[in-house]
Amino acid sequence: RQGPECARTAPAPSARIGAGGWCPPAEVSSQYPRTRKGHHHRGECEAARAKGPAAAGWAGPMKSSSALFRASQATMSVSISVFLYEGFAYNIIFLGRILPAVGKQALVLPFAILFNIVWGLAICSYARAHFSDPGIVPERWRDFVHSIGDSLPIAPARPEWQPGKATYCKKCDLPRPERAHHCLLCEVCVLRMDHHCPWINNCVGFRNHKYFLLLGVYACAASMIALVTSFPELVHCAGALTRIQDGFVFEPGARGVDVVFERKAGFISSGQNILEESVTVEEAKVKCGTLPACKGFTFEGAGAEGQPKENETVHVYFKDKWDLWGTGWTSYRREPQAGSRLEVTDILVFMIFGILALFVAVLLTPMLATHVPLAFQNLTTIEDNYENMPNPFDQGSTGANLAQVFGAYGPDWLLPVAPWRPLSDGVSFARSDEKLGPDGLPERAEGEGEAEMEEVWKMRYRVRSAAVPQMQEEPQDPGPLGSLARWWHGP
Repeated sequence: RQGPECARTAPAPSARIGAGGWCPPAEVSSQYPRTRKGHHHRGECEAARAKGPAAAGWAGPMKSSSALFRASQATMSVSISVFLYEGFAYNIIFLGRILPAVGKQALVLPFAILFNIVWGLAICSYARAHFSDPGIVPERWRDFVHSIGDSLPIAPARPEWQPGKATYCKKCDLPRPERAHHCLLCEVCVLRMDHHCPWINNCVGFRNHKYFLLLGVYACAASMIALVTSFPELVHCAGALTRIQDGFVFEPGARGVDVVFERKAGFISSGQNILEESVTVEEAKVKCGTLPACKGFTFEGAGAEGQPKENETVHVYFKDKWDLWGTGWTSYRREPQAGSRLEVTDILVFMIFGILALFVAVLLTPMLATHVPLAFQNLTTIEDNYENMPNPFDQGSTGANLAQVFGAYGPDWLLPVAPWRPLSDGVSFARSDEKLGPDGLPERAEGEGEAEMEEVWKMRYRVRSAAVPQMQEEPQDPGPLGSLARWWHGP
C-alpha cells in the first residue's frame, strides 16, 4: 500500500516521495531491501512518514537518550566549565588581586584587553559551534529530489570520493548530496560532515565548520596568552604558600606598594639571619622590602634620642621570623599591607587556573595541527581516508581552500559569524577542474542566479532528461466501404 502523497506526486512508479521520506527506485531498493526499522523501502512511504517532521529540519544540537549522548553532554559541560573558570580566575584573581599585590597595576589594563578580546571570541565561537545547524540536508534539496524523481541517478554510499553523485542514506531513507554523511549520534545527514565533536555536543559540518576552527584557534590563543602573561606570578606562587601568616600570604618585593615598618625595643631572638650588613636604617628598610622572606631587622644599641641618626650606620641583622627578647637592641618589624596580602584561596585558585590553561593549550595544539592542515586542503577528517582518486575539490592553494570553509576572503574570516560571501551552498562544490569566476564561484551563464541553482544541481548530478512520449494517431473509422475492402483482402 502506498501513501496518498506518493501516489499524487510520483513521476514514475520506481521513485516516490512521501512527507516523511523518499521511496527509492528499484535499482537502489534492491541493494537496501529493508531499513533498520524493518519496513521495505519501495512503496512504504507511510512507514517512513512516521519519522515525523524532525527529519526535514534542524531541531537543535544532538537529541538522544543514548549513553553516547550523555557522555557527550558531560564532555561539553566540562569544556564550558573550564572556559568560564579560566576567564574568572584570570580577571578576578590574577588581574584583580595578584598583579596589584606585586605592584604591577600598570599591566592590569593591557592584559585585560588582550586576554578578554581573544577569550570573548573563543566563547562566541563555542556558542555558535554548539547552537548552529551543522548543515542538515535542506528542504530545498528534498523538494528538488521530489520533483526530479527517478531522473536523479542514485549511487550507493561508499567510503571513497564520489563527486557529482547523490548517494543513498538507508538510515534517513533519502538521497543526499555529495560530501554529505550520516551522523549516528545526531541521527541526521550533515552536509560536508567532518566529525561529531563531543566538546561542543554537535556535529561539525558545512554550516559550523568555520566556528569550530575559530573556536580551536581562539581558545588555544587565550590559554597561551594567559600562561605567558601570568607565568612569573605562577612561578612565584609555587613557593608563596610557604609564607602563610594568619591566613594570608604576604607578597614581599611589591614595587609601588608602601611598606610600613614598626619600631620595637628588643632584639629578634628566633629565626635565621637572612643577611647581615652595615647600613643606615632607611637603607635597611629598603633592603628588607626586597627580600622575600624578611619579616624585619634588628641591630644593637640606639641613638641618643632612642633611635639612630638619619645617616648613622649600624650593623643590621635581617630575620625571617619575628620574636622579640631582651633590651638594649632596636628592631623594626615589617607590617604587611592590605594591598600586598593574598588569601591562601587566591593562590590555590590561581594555581589551578594555570594548570587548566596549560591543559587546554596542550589539548588544542595537536587538535589544530590535525584540523587546520585538512582545511588548507579542503578536506574533512572523513575524506582524509579516501584513496580512490586525488581530491577533486582541491582548489590549488591554501587561501582558495580555506575560502571554501570561511567564504570569500574578508574581515569576517576572523569573526564567529556566517560567511558574508559563501562560495558554496553545501549541495554542490567547486571542483579542481572548473574555471572559477572573480568571486571564487564556478563561472555561470549571464543572468544565472539563486533561482537557477536547481539547474546547476541538475547539471552537477547528471539528472537524466525526461523522455517525451510520442503520441500515436488514433485510428479513424474507415466507414462501411473500407470495412468491406479490408474483409475482401483479408488480414
